[in-house]
Amino acid sequence: MVCYLPPVPALSVLLPVRDALPYLRPALASLRRQTFQDFEIIAVDDGSSDGSGEALEKAAARVPALHVIHTPPRGLPAALATALTHARGRWIARQDADDISHRRRFELQLEELRGSPETAVVGSRVRLFPAGEVGVGMRRWVLWHNALLAHQAMANEALIDSPLAHGSATMRRNWLERAGGWVDRGWPEDVDLWLRLIEAGARFSKRPEVLYAWRQHSRSATRRDPRYLRDRFDALRMEALERGVLARSRSLTLIGVGRSLVRWRAILATRRRVRVVEAPRPSPGLVENLRPPIVLVFGALAARERWRAAFRHCDTMAERGQFVFIA
Repeated sequence: MVCYLPPVPALSVLLPVRDALPYLRPALASLRRQTFQDFEIIAVDDGSSDGSGEALEKAAARVPALHVIHTPPRGLPAALATALTHARGRWIARQDADDISHRRRFELQLEELRGSPETAVVGSRVRLFPAGEVGVGMRRWVLWHNALLAHQAMANEALIDSPLAHGSATMRRNWLERAGGWVDRGWPEDVDLWLRLIEAGARFSKRPEVLYAWRQHSRSATRRDPRYLRDRFDALRMEALERGVLARSRSLTLIGVGRSLVRWRAILATRRRVRVVEAPRPSPGLVENLRPPIVLVFGALAARERWRAAFRHCDTMAERGQFVFIA
């Protein structure tokens, strides 16, 4: 008897689904239109009650590359962890069930990974749609996100928010598993993973093209899931600071303005001696006299850029990991 084993795909696309019926068809269509086709889709129906599971089964009957797993509702990190255990590819890509990938997304991201052996994760610039659902905060976020292309820029600002849109990411499986994969610790699972990867030595890259369209709507996880509330994000930030720039220091310099400065002074003062510098912009000679580690809290993009520029000209302080933005 001859046993037929299906070929192992180069890429596994992890597609968690929870009540996404209105958006599933365009999301799947965007994957089927990819110019790179050597991939499988691992769809995890995370306890949907709107018919998404049945729709996935119907689609799988027509699309051999689509594999469907049904689970009770356990949340996004658990769905992704389940999908990863069933994935066979050496490359792992994310796709959300309500978003759309550009037809050349996988082609261009894998081109980057193959051409840069030191790169572990590749994202892309993103666009938000439909325009009427995009709030002011998300408009600011996408401007910030799309300006961060280099690894060090993303690493320096990973505590502000996710510096790489989760759904846009394609990564090396070995690095993902080395960092422990997706874990539900009650805070943003994407930033948690990015921080663990960065701490493990992984390097990030972001394609300059807009290869991912992130749908905005009232039922999206970022608007409804308690993991994304500010206090949960603050807990993640504090733990990451303790593992990172504050690990070997009993004191720190905190720079910022306004309510963010007051809030973070109160949070950090329970753990460390805090030297506070209230300064919206770096003055001549100030940066050179600051004592690291340095934590910066600025909500305004322009203020962050002024301080980034000042540190770039300060004896490679950024490369030494001497400062970090957290707001």
